[in-house]
Amino acid sequence: MTVAAIQSHPAEPKNKTRQPSRQQRDQAIGTRQVSTTIDSSAATGADPSVTQKSKGGYLFSPLIDWLFVANVLWPLVLLVDWAGGMDAHEGMLFWQIFFVTAPHRWITIVLVSVDHHRSQDRRWLFASLALVILGACLVVQFGTGSLLCLGLIDYVWNAWHFSSQHHGIFRIYQRKGTFRESKLAGLLRKALFRGFMLYVIARVAGFGWSDGEGMVDSSIAGFAGDTSAGQINAVSAFASVDLLMLAIPSYFVVTELARLCVARTAKVASVVYLISVMTLFTSMLMAAHFQNSHLVIQLAVASAIFHSMEYMSIVTWTVRKPVASPKENPLSQLSQAWFLFLCFFVVVIGVGNYILSLGFVEWWVTINLIVAFWHYCFDGIIWKRGPKPGGTPVPTSGT
Repeated sequence: MTVAAIQSHPAEPKNKTRQPSRQQRDQAIGTRQVSTTIDSSAATGADPSVTQKSKGGYLFSPLIDWLFVANVLWPLVLLVDWAGGMDAHEGMLFWQIFFVTAPHRWITIVLVSVDHHRSQDRRWLFASLALVILGACLVVQFGTGSLLCLGLIDYVWNAWHFSSQHHGIFRIYQRKGTFRESKLAGLLRKALFRGFMLYVIARVAGFGWSDGEGMVDSSIAGFAGDTSAGQINAVSAFASVDLLMLAIPSYFVVTELARLCVARTAKVASVVYLISVMTLFTSMLMAAHFQNSHLVIQLAVASAIFHSMEYMSIVTWTVRKPVASPKENPLSQLSQAWFLFLCFFVVVIGVGNYILSLGFVEWWVTINLIVAFWHYCFDGIIWKRGPKPGGTPVPTSGT
């Protein structure tokens, strides 16, 4: 090679490094920040948008949780019922019975039938329990010729079901926070929470009333053979216990607020739900305390709507959660069009129940009592806290 050629193509220094421009440096910094966010999200198993949404401990979003799980507008139901008179009350009962309460019970049969993710290897158990309950109800119905016995069983079982569901949903919200308690403390708090609600439901039924005008027929009081003096003593005792029981909801609300504002171990969602449900049951207790039967019935309607709406919301939350094997899970496939299915299901069940009640009232009541018992029984099984296929606990909203 000539000297001129060498001079026209000088060799590049081996250690010379080209300096990046300012724009390239900014892009690199942004890339590293995004990469760090994605890596940290992957490490915790959470999507960044989901992490942002769950800061308040919500299952869906603040608006949806407040309206459909915490049911913060339940006083509006009471207001409409009170201001609208008898016409509004009857209209409220119609929609509550046929299009709210009935669908929330029948949806459990759908869960048990298609959700193999939960009911795998237990379908024979569910089928056996369904047949036993069906047979027992038919024997009682045809043996006594009356629905009173089944009605009393329904009220007692439903009371336990109500308390279990409300406590279970509160625990779901609590697990969104960082608060942890010992097993003994958890059992004591569970007993207080459910015990308070069971006591309220018993008072609403008319236990401890002087005139026996609660939700349940006054003839039940005759089973105890009350005398006038004994009845007066019982009313006085219940009135005193009512005031003592008010300490339980106060305790729960104060401790949860302290965990939110002071210890920072609770989430906003758990506090909102707790205040809403405890305010409702405290109102029911006070209505029973002053033996205001009309207000008790209005609050009972609001409570039934509250209970059913939160149940349907929890079902929706559960159905839309990812599963281990979505292709093998019919409920996972159904979840892709869940809201459309839910609207269709509510309309079909509501209209079907209404048509059946027009000409076959006794059969309609019997069928719905059987479905109610299936609902109570199956809920005590499918919502148990247990391990997922991957080893992660499944939240519970039941017993």
